Amino acid sequence: MNGSHPLVIIGGGPAGITAAIEAARAGLNPTLIDEASALGGQVYRHLPEEFQVEDAEALGHDFARGNRLRQEFFDVAGRVEVVSNTAVLGVWPNGDLLWSRDNSSGVLEAERLIIASGAYDRPVPFPGWTLPGVMAAGGVQTILKTMRVRPGRRALVAGTGPLILSVAARLHHAGVEIACVLEAGNPPWRDGVFPNEWPHVEFIDDMRGHLDYLRRANIAIRTNHTVLEAHGPDEVDGASIGAVDPQTWRPLKDSFERIDVDLIVIGFGFVPNTELTELAGCRHHYAPELGGWVPARTPFMETSIPGIFAAGDGAGIGGVFVAMEEGRLAGITAAEQAGAIAPDEAERRRRGPLERLGEFAEMRAVLAEVSQIRPGLLDLATAGTLVCRCEEVALSDVQTALDQGARDLQAVKLITRLGMGPCQGRNCAPHVGMHLCHATGRTHEQVGRINPRPPLKPVTFGALAAMEGVSETSAVDPLDAVGGGAS
Repeated sequence: MNGSHPLVIIGGGPAGITAAIEAARAGLNPTLIDEASALGGQVYRHLPEEFQVEDAEALGHDFARGNRLRQEFFDVAGRVEVVSNTAVLGVWPNGDLLWSRDNSSGVLEAERLIIASGAYDRPVPFPGWTLPGVMAAGGVQTILKTMRVRPGRRALVAGTGPLILSVAARLHHAGVEIACVLEAGNPPWRDGVFPNEWPHVEFIDDMRGHLDYLRRANIAIRTNHTVLEAHGPDEVDGASIGAVDPQTWRPLKDSFERIDVDLIVIGFGFVPNTELTELAGCRHHYAPELGGWVPARTPFMETSIPGIFAAGDGAGIGGVFVAMEEGRLAGITAAEQAGAIAPDEAERRRRGPLERLGEFAEMRAVLAEVSQIRPGLLDLATAGTLVCRCEEVALSDVQTALDQGARDLQAVKLITRLGMGPCQGRNCAPHVGMHLCHATGRTHEQVGRINPRPPLKPVTFGALAAMEGVSETSAVDPLDAVGGGAS
């Protein structure tokens, strides 16, 4: 897999798959790298090969859509090199990639690069959120889709946006009792009413279906409510819930209710995974409606670094249908740049994806506005609440850093070790960054980010020592690739 490649795509989710499809249709032979053993990403995650499907309809619409997308990919699969079970540990502006798989690693060169790195669940710390039995909505979806097991007996689902409806319905269908669903906002679709001008897409039908299912099951959906605290000595055995201010989502802690549950599912949206685009040197800006920090892009998904593209939720939260169209635009444009298709043909092929993205724009804006996290949720955490799980940094430690003069995330990191753990700030930086903005009156641009460092994922020294392809790059020493790439 080492050497020079005309196009490398990182990520085997919907955006990465459609990018590979369009590039292959145009005559390129792309290389698709994915950490999972099978393509599909989080939304269209494939069942393990050991599982046999007896009733495909019972697996839901995502399973069927994922199969349709994989079938479209199979039609061109002979022209795509798929590298599975492989993590990308670093990317540099010159196109060098550092990868690892099992006990080996290597460096390859990409003439063009499409980063489709996806997103991760947005953490919202509250007392007890680190107890076993508190799970992110995305993690619960993965368990239900891949393992087909119940993660609990009686569940509370809290958060905002369409995902919590889907998770609650899936859990109940799997045999989990749902105590209630708590929506921090008050979205217009609570009554199943959607704007007539929105495009007719399967996503809307899904939301209607989830709402109908929950109503038929007599599962209460409480708007302007959230979870206040998780209880239990060693694992979750209950939760305190209460109302929030409709505008700020600040918890109204004077009045709360205790319920018995052994599973608390939290879904406050997603954060774009921008580590690779940051390492590649792409320019970023803060866009709360897109989930946070995102790379600046052209309408054809090219970043500020020529030849490097970003598509899907890793470049701004938009959902699976937006991700697929962005992937197609990136794949077509990368093929055009490589000379595989003429500019007029590329323009013709881009027309459909661009039109569909335009149709999604208004719906996407409304969803973002309604589900965008509000600063009042910062009041959920108390002084002793952990905000960085990896390094066990409490909110009081962050306040101490502020008292000592810290005014940005990098300063807080140096004082407290926040963000120095294996996740490199993925779980703590979004929330603490918002806290710093609220506490200091500074903007997100002024507070900044926790800079990612390669290797982005844990890797053994043995794998790095067995690094392949270093002699084919300008790196003098294998560890130069870990320390920042060839100079």
